Amino acid sequence: MSDYISLADFARGFTEGRPERPPWLPPGAAAPLALDNAAARARLEDVLDTVVALQRADWLEDGVFVGPNVMPEVYGHVLHAARTLSVAVPPAIVAGTTMSGQGIYGTDARHYLRLSTYFVGPASDGETRFLVGRFLGLSAASLVTANTTYALLVDHMGLRSMARKALGPLLEVVLAPLSVGVRLATSRWHRFAEVAADRAGLLCCDDLDAAGRALLRQTLGGARGVAPEAYMAQLDALRSDQSPGRFAQLVADRPWTHKRLKALEVFHRSEVFAAAGGTTPEGSPRYDADELERRTTQLLGVTS
Repeated sequence: MSDYISLADFARGFTEGRPERPPWLPPGAAAPLALDNAAARARLEDVLDTVVALQRADWLEDGVFVGPNVMPEVYGHVLHAARTLSVAVPPAIVAGTTMSGQGIYGTDARHYLRLSTYFVGPASDGETRFLVGRFLGLSAASLVTANTTYALLVDHMGLRSMARKALGPLLEVVLAPLSVGVRLATSRWHRFAEVAADRAGLLCCDDLDAAGRALLRQTLGGARGVAPEAYMAQLDALRSDQSPGRFAQLVADRPWTHKRLKALEVFHRSEVFAAAGGTTPEGSPRYDADELERRTTQLLGVTS
């Protein structure tokens, strides 16, 4: 741990010279929510702070904060991701939650990580760095408030049930009619935000194979011996682009896994990835920023 500066020094200086918008952030990931009004944003963040604090207390009943003396390997990965992305080090809870229960929760100013023992236990260092990095990518892109609000409005990750406990049952009268509309209006943004998070994860692990395995671990659970290439080959053999099921992507929370794998491969070959400190493969075509976003947008369409 001697390679890391003190947390106090890091907290004082991590924003120096940091651009407002990370260069690896896709244009479509800019938060669509009306968060520019300072007063409205402050009220929203007060609500989120209350809900998330209660949720965190509930999750801590079956979890533990990681640190130098508690799961130090995982803590080291959190420090590495924070340093790579130039963000403050957040509290991180490891619990026996599901793979899909992992995430970053709270607001842009106050947030924490929730990780699953079922993931970090068998995962390699590269896979864990990818996972932690993709969550901290939302912090680097100032998308935590927007992402947590999305989860609350569409009833994702149990936040709405906790909000009902905190704010009363009348909350459901307000939020329930909004869920479908919000999902339709913001699902495209959320898919781009997931791609942005994947890019941050790849920057933190700098290993395309590890990133692919981490995505499959989240998709397939603890399955071993499944390589990204085998997964993609199966999809190519079975998937039909003419299937009406492809339109389910229009309201999906995140892109399908095969599209995320392809988007990561495109990013891995881009000038943007290299400029951010990533190691691009030798002898492969190098995509400029415009080509990167064109290919990414095409991947996120319903016909690809």
